[in-house]
Amino acid sequence: MSVTTVAQSGTTAPPRRRSIRVREHAIGYTLIAPPVLFLALIIIYPSLKAIWDSLTLKSITADGGNELILHGPSLDNYRDLLTDSAYRLDRKAIVYTLQVTAITLISLFAICYPLAMFLRFSRSRLVGFFRTLSLIPLFIPTIVSAYAFISFYEQGDFLDVLLQNTHLESTVFHGHFPQLIDNTIGIVLGQVWNNIPITVLLIAAGLGEIDRTLIESARDVGAGYGRVFRDIIFPLTLRQSLVAFILAFIGVVGSYNIPALLGPTLPQMLGPAMNDNLSNGQVVVAQTEAVLTFVMAALVGLLYVVVVARQRRR
Repeated sequence: MSVTTVAQSGTTAPPRRRSIRVREHAIGYTLIAPPVLFLALIIIYPSLKAIWDSLTLKSITADGGNELILHGPSLDNYRDLLTDSAYRLDRKAIVYTLQVTAITLISLFAICYPLAMFLRFSRSRLVGFFRTLSLIPLFIPTIVSAYAFISFYEQGDFLDVLLQNTHLESTVFHGHFPQLIDNTIGIVLGQVWNNIPITVLLIAAGLGEIDRTLIESARDVGAGYGRVFRDIIFPLTLRQSLVAFILAFIGVVGSYNIPALLGPTLPQMLGPAMNDNLSNGQVVVAQTEAVLTFVMAALVGLLYVVVVARQRRR
């Protein structure tokens, strides 16, 4: 009898304990419901609708306006965007976006990796100053920093006048101030400025997990700085660097304010190009470009998943 009683008590929970568990689950689901609903309404639903519309709607020009034709699911919009001569400027926008993104990421990591290593390993009194300086862009809105770049770097503004008054423009630049705004340089400058804080913080977090004794031991056996970076520092910070790379890639590819304010009129990046298509009534074209942007971001995110999975296998 005692054995049977124990078995029954082990298989069925008391009603009071079960009610407490149900109440805890209900409270938990209630707490997470608002952010989940917000995510579904603001992000998930528009994303799914854009994907569906790009597969089932076709935009045509008729009677001086744009009309939408409903058809079965197909990849016609994507094929037209990548091959049709009518979308030549949109294809240039895709290529130009990838070019600017590559230049920005190379420039960003060329600046942020040495800076993060300096903040982690240096014993200089200037570490605190540079750490604070690297975080300043985090608290400045993008549109404010873009107009600050215009006021500082545009021809005829502060830097140009300063170089003229100090006679550096006539000696160094032969009297012609280089154009730093309204071109690719302006976009890269703005994107690097905005992405420095997050990139430095992520890389510095990875560097903070490295024990100094590893580096000192490698130096004691004759390893140079290049080999220490290649065999110790970079592998141990690869995960954080990939996270920084993904965040910077997604931010640059999908940006609008900086390319619109600091970039050239033509070619355009995808952000301003999508906005122009929406303004011109080419909603389906803009949705197709948005889906392509999402696919590019997803492929970069997949890279992170693959690398992390391989690291765990090792």
